[in-house]
Amino acid sequence: MRRPPHSSGDLIADRRYAYAMDLAREGDAAAAIDLMEQAIERAPGWVAAWRELGKLRLARLDRDGAVAAFREALGLDPTDPFGCILELSRLGAALQVDAAPPAYVEALFDAYAGDFDQALVERLNYSTPRALAALLRAAKPPGDGRRFPRALDLGCGTGLAGEALRADIAWLEGVDIASGMIAVAEKKGVYDRLARADILAALNEPGEPYDLILAADVLIYTGDLSKIVAAMAARLAPGGLAAFSIEQGAAADWAIGESLRFAHSPDYVLRLAAQAGLETVSAERSALRKDRGADVDGVLFVLRKPQAVMASAPPGTGAAARDIEFVPNEPAPLLH
Repeated sequence: MRRPPHSSGDLIADRRYAYAMDLAREGDAAAAIDLMEQAIERAPGWVAAWRELGKLRLARLDRDGAVAAFREALGLDPTDPFGCILELSRLGAALQVDAAPPAYVEALFDAYAGDFDQALVERLNYSTPRALAALLRAAKPPGDGRRFPRALDLGCGTGLAGEALRADIAWLEGVDIASGMIAVAEKKGVYDRLARADILAALNEPGEPYDLILAADVLIYTGDLSKIVAAMAARLAPGGLAAFSIEQGAAADWAIGESLRFAHSPDYVLRLAAQAGLETVSAERSALRKDRGADVDGVLFVLRKPQAVMASAPPGTGAAARDIEFVPNEPAPLLH
């Protein structure tokens, strides 16, 4: 029996929660639901138990029961550290949500901070930082000194992207919403400056422009990317590059998946880039990592801010999806 990650304060309720989770892992969802409901009877204000009850009911195809449980959890804690609003939006039981709640993202990554690198690189074959680094080096051949005088790593996490590109950057800043991630990154000594901040707030903060803005596996927690892409364009120096990854979606601009991450259409990203006045240098399909044993399909983008912005451009002259040939990306060497 595993102890629950968030105690109810009632030992018997905690035990029933833990047994329910063990039964769920063994495939006995019906018995797990019964025990979770018993735990909630003893601790009706336990947000974590209501969230898990919603997931268990959903596994049994009880949509209405799942919706009721997720709504109860959200009502008990509107900051939503478990992402229940994402579940409700995905099920069509709430208004469309265009970003994950900050409390959810912070809690998610603080929980993973301790073994984040090992989990991503060794178990999930995560190679996005190395793949983005290769695209950036191809886009900006070496000249005198380092390729990028100033760079900003959005959602820097434990510093995997920073490690992949540190040799190419003179001054590297990192921001992340999770203090646990910042603490791990700080120990590595990769960054010249680290700050705990929301990525859009960091982009909109007054300051010098950047020659490179990175966002590796970060935009998957935001649906509507229009403000972020526009803010990237505003903070880039002329000739500067923005490099980021998305999980590839279907026809819709963006949608919430079962993972509670956002997937985006490549056409949507290219359209936003053109609207923000950014040139598309490359857009390559890539397997970002593994999830439940399967590849997560994504696209790696490198965008450039022109050296000189035209006063006015004829409509429709921006980069369009048909102008970009998506090239399968070769697996990049893993970090160790």
